Amino acid sequence: MKLLVFYSAILLLFASSALAMDGSDSVVVSDAGEIHPQKGFVGSFLADEGAIWTSPLQMGHDDAYLWGGAAVTTVVLFTIDQPVARDTRKLWVDNPFVRTVSPVATQFGQFYLPYGIAAGFCLEGIAFDDPTTTDTGILAAEAMLHSGIVVQVFKNLFGRSRPFVLSDRDHWYGPGAILARYDKGRGWSPYDSFPSGHTITAFTLATIISGREQQPWVGIVAYTCAGLCGISRLTMQDHWLSDVFVGGTLGVAIGKLELIRHNQDLAIYPSVGTRSASVTLQLTK
Repeated sequence: MKLLVFYSAILLLFASSALAMDGSDSVVVSDAGEIHPQKGFVGSFLADEGAIWTSPLQMGHDDAYLWGGAAVTTVVLFTIDQPVARDTRKLWVDNPFVRTVSPVATQFGQFYLPYGIAAGFCLEGIAFDDPTTTDTGILAAEAMLHSGIVVQVFKNLFGRSRPFVLSDRDHWYGPGAILARYDKGRGWSPYDSFPSGHTITAFTLATIISGREQQPWVGIVAYTCAGLCGISRLTMQDHWLSDVFVGGTLGVAIGKLELIRHNQDLAIYPSVGTRSASVTLQLTK
């Protein structure tokens, strides 16, 4: 119970963190009525990915304080990762309810369920002619792709062993762990614990859904599912507490960044020449 209370307090900390970034996109409508995108999906995706990696250079004082607090919290969590892992292992062994619920909760960060939820939003929007809902699904899928790229870079850079590999003893192998990604009998990824991929995916999805939907209960449900996913990564001995914290923090940040960059208004700029006329539709924050 103490672990759950402690983890809930951590969730409140990183759920309040966000990045701020301006973005724009535009299309041109010619005098023939044709719409010409000036930046397609690939261009937009690459621009967003670039914005994620360069965001530390763009942050203001408020963002710096938030990320500074997150960094300090992460360092503190490093010092208690191993005792927390031992406690959660005991919780798993002693509590049948935890053994039953954890494998279910962890699915909120598994590939097929989050992307299935995003696809569900798209299909609902198409079926009921609701472009906003369709856009929510598309944005959720795009944001999760970004978080997937970010988490894989960090996983392969740090090469941290998972709790089950060395019986709750922590070890960082660094980039060289890429060569040892497959360890017979231990599965595909025993050395890519930091940060948690399931947690970053679950919190990215929750942030997008919460930011796009008007009903407050939707966000509450989304973040609750994401939080349960993070806790399940601990109880199943797949991650350290700091892995989950950093994964959740990055998930919220990437989701917020995507919401800000794609929460834009439509501005119309007509242009009339001697032989032609055009209208530029520019998406601005």
